[in-house]
Amino acid sequence: MRKIMALCTAVCVAHTLYAEPVKALLVVQNHSTITNVAVLTAVGDQFASELGDELFEIINPNDVIGENQNVGPWGEKMPTSSAVRLAESCGADVLLTAAVGDFSRKHFGSPPIAAALVVTWTVAAKRVPSGGTICSVTVPFTGRKHASDILVEASKFVGDEVIRDSVSSAAKAFLAKAAQKKFSLRKSELVSVAFVANVMGADVKIDGISRGIAATDISKPFTVEVSRGIHNLEITYPFMLPYKTTARFDSPSTFAVNLHESPVGRTMRMEDKAFDAAVDRVVKGGATDDDVKLIKAKGYAKCLEASS
Repeated sequence: MRKIMALCTAVCVAHTLYAEPVKALLVVQNHSTITNVAVLTAVGDQFASELGDELFEIINPNDVIGENQNVGPWGEKMPTSSAVRLAESCGADVLLTAAVGDFSRKHFGSPPIAAALVVTWTVAAKRVPSGGTICSVTVPFTGRKHASDILVEASKFVGDEVIRDSVSSAAKAFLAKAAQKKFSLRKSELVSVAFVANVMGADVKIDGISRGIAATDISKPFTVEVSRGIHNLEITYPFMLPYKTTARFDSPSTFAVNLHESPVGRTMRMEDKAFDAAVDRVVKGGATDDDVKLIKAKGYAKCLEASS
């Protein structure tokens, strides 16, 4: 059964090569025997990092679509046309695909005295919305030779090493070819999005990048310009449960968010109440000002240590 993982990424091309940023959807496809979703997630993160090191700047390496959104009822891979439409709905100019077509073992000698793991990647860039291929590379990668019994005993360690090295090799080969191509860019449309939270100082992150602090006054919200399409939104504050969602920005809108205490924050608040009550008892018991100051100083120090 084929399993495919989609990662929605916003990608900017280096200014030395292109005048405007390129926004892309990266789809990591598994057409082999890799069934561990955690491995595929790690592969997606590494591809985002490898591509971001040179030609592309990855703004959002997270999977905002969902691991199974591009898999059909019987586990079949999403058709290219559907992946292109998905990229278009994200406001992307390019669809990037990284597909592992082979993950197997190669034997050496007769009879075999050694073996190595082999991984083959195909990385491609397609135009949105036409779906035409801009460039692609197919890179077979063979890992180090090991004695057959050692390969069996350390199969997980060797497999992880080969996957990491093969992703790096495929990304570099793709970057070398993609750097020579010109991407047709569509004009990016911006929409105004406002943010208000119930606590002062809440951080607003869009596609993993902090854009500012949410306002507390609904009449004077914090406002940013965001490209039209699908984005990751996260609003956070220490000791509060983060607000996370995948939002589609098509028109001016306002997010009014109520953050709630995390279990740790709730525990600290209860400890603060107990601490205040203890100080009140000490004062009523006739303690000097110096005693009260010392108690408060110790309490503040504990609070700062926990918050750091």
